[in-house]
Amino acid sequence: MSDKWRNWGRNQKCSPDQFKTPNTSDEVAALVCLGVAERKKVRAVGAGHSFSPLCPTDGIMIDVGNFSSITHVNQERMQVTVGAGIRLFNLNKQLDLLGLALPNLGDIDYQTLAGAISTGTHGTGLGYHSISEAVIGLKIITGDGAVLECSTEKNQRIFRAARVSLGSLGIIIEVTLQCVSAFNLRATEQTTNIDQILELFGEAITRADHTEFFWFPHTEIGTLKINTKTLETPSYRSPYKAFLSDEIIANGGFELINRYAKIAPHRAHRILRKQLSGDRKISYVGPSYKVFCSKRRVRFVEMEYAVPLDHLLEVFGYVRKVTNQLDRPITFPIEVRVLGADDIPLSPAYGRDSGYIAVHVYRGTRLNPYFQLVENIMNEFGGRPHWGKVHTLCGRELADLYPQWDDFQSVLEELDPDGHFSTPYLDRILRTSD
Repeated sequence: MSDKWRNWGRNQKCSPDQFKTPNTSDEVAALVCLGVAERKKVRAVGAGHSFSPLCPTDGIMIDVGNFSSITHVNQERMQVTVGAGIRLFNLNKQLDLLGLALPNLGDIDYQTLAGAISTGTHGTGLGYHSISEAVIGLKIITGDGAVLECSTEKNQRIFRAARVSLGSLGIIIEVTLQCVSAFNLRATEQTTNIDQILELFGEAITRADHTEFFWFPHTEIGTLKINTKTLETPSYRSPYKAFLSDEIIANGGFELINRYAKIAPHRAHRILRKQLSGDRKISYVGPSYKVFCSKRRVRFVEMEYAVPLDHLLEVFGYVRKVTNQLDRPITFPIEVRVLGADDIPLSPAYGRDSGYIAVHVYRGTRLNPYFQLVENIMNEFGGRPHWGKVHTLCGRELADLYPQWDDFQSVLEELDPDGHFSTPYLDRILRTSD
């Protein structure tokens, strides 16, 4: 049988027995019950933007993309109920029309809402949290085909676990979000010496709303990005400059460099260094969701770990060292972000302010030794992997990293004791402790 499904990064694929795109909760329930009756695993799939093998199954794959409408708005409380399969870019536009926004976003808006919250997808900012933190209610189709409602007020124990649950508890079909009033951000992006950025970073994360930086391996060049809430009106770039920067250089040019790097890595990296040379700084104002999110057309595979914030720059120093020692140069920048502590059991930021370090390689590129060297460093500092990205940890190792691991396990045992929604990957990370 030919492969019927591949993820965005092209590193995961599967041939499910059935691939379905239901339109109603009853249709989802019927598919779940069919899977249980025929002893076939059932998995939800969204945009396929996870790089870990969360979705691949030989059972029944359910695409929730048809669940993409806003079904209820409480304008006074700024609460919105929406289908779980809506893409973030569509959700952001619809919220903006309502005068609302999510308080924090990552730099990619390709994912479905359900996929983003299930994996703990996040942006940056010490006073902010992952998208899952904005969730105040969920509807889930469980293994018996029933619709389970949980929220901050109902089935609270299940709700706390379900906000980051890797699709292991059932099929999420509806999400209620606590939004904020739409707001603008002033973005400042400064490309300069990486050591200068490191000196500025510690103060910047405490003073600015959203701070992150990128370092370009095998160079002394980095980019510091600071986004700050503002009452200023948007100052849009000209369409020509935006197209030149976002499409021609950041995507088209970078794609060509990465293709060339597969056959001539050192020459390709010299071209990249030349493009990056020279200090520069840009600043502009825009609606939050347009500033947070960037176009990412160059496909890649990623690993990201969250470490205690106090150790972030120390860990980055080790990552920088091992990356520079690689024989084959890395073309993708390393991304560093921060996030405030939360109380979601399987959130990588559970109970601690966290620094996130993400490493990427171009699609089809060998991951190791790069990823393994970086992961070894993360393990030395109690790093927790992003659930939607590549890692090699198993349940025993993960259990030691999450203080409320057993609480999540009790909810998993209650809702899916027989593993109807599991996969070999989920069995490894959630259902084994040896």
